[in-house]
Amino acid sequence: MTRIDLHTHAFSAHAAPKVLSGLVALARRSCPGFAPHGDGTVADLLRAEADAGFERFAICNIATRPEHHAYMAKFLAALRSGAMGEEARRRVIPCVSLHPHDAEAEAHLKALVALGARMVKLHPYSQNVPLDDPAFLRLLALCRDAGLPVLCHTGHDVTAGEADLAGPRLIVRALDAVPGLKLVCAHCAAWRHPETVELLLGRPVGVDLAFQPATGVEPVIRRFAAEHPQEHLYFGSDWPWASPAEHAALIASWGLPQARLEALFGGNAARLLAR
Repeated sequence: MTRIDLHTHAFSAHAAPKVLSGLVALARRSCPGFAPHGDGTVADLLRAEADAGFERFAICNIATRPEHHAYMAKFLAALRSGAMGEEARRRVIPCVSLHPHDAEAEAHLKALVALGARMVKLHPYSQNVPLDDPAFLRLLALCRDAGLPVLCHTGHDVTAGEADLAGPRLIVRALDAVPGLKLVCAHCAAWRHPETVELLLGRPVGVDLAFQPATGVEPVIRRFAAEHPQEHLYFGSDWPWASPAEHAALIASWGLPQARLEALFGGNAARLLAR
């Protein structure tokens, strides 16, 4: 079985120090223990995933402005050409993002698919658009129609204010509005949303098991790992905010059946990404 980490982040060597320091400063207001487990670069991510035994992983860039579709195209072109290195070309899953307010999102998505995009990452907080906003729903429908799964940040965000942009009630509205969407809810929508168990646990929607221990949501994540439909479980480390090796070892320590472990550590992701 190929082990797959569906949820990581990485930045250029030039940008990584500034990006990480800014995010840490924001996050520590509500999550004092928040700290990176790497320097945020692709090179360090490759090392961390190799050390953890993950053969493939998605780098989940986020389009924080409508014009960032151009950056996504450059990222895919660099990945395909080997400009990011041969190891990255072989191991990084081509993941892209578009902004809900991109007026040409349909054309831009088609262009990204032609460049090899296999998944879309969306983040209501970083994009400042609620998950059930008509613009967000339109983008979700475009992803569905293109046959691409969507990994979306859900639950509250440690860098954000108090607004609910991605809670479980908004997820349910989005799923009802966009039937057939292949959605993976990052973090199980757990932080600051105890109703996620009532609203999402057992529902046929994907969840990734990424979480910050300092937020205290581990019991909720463990319930999803043990009780959610096996075919809808995914491993995500959220590197550099968690060590893939340590996070995988923690999940493995929960005593889950071997079949569930194989499904969540790569089997489900391989099927989700197949085209």
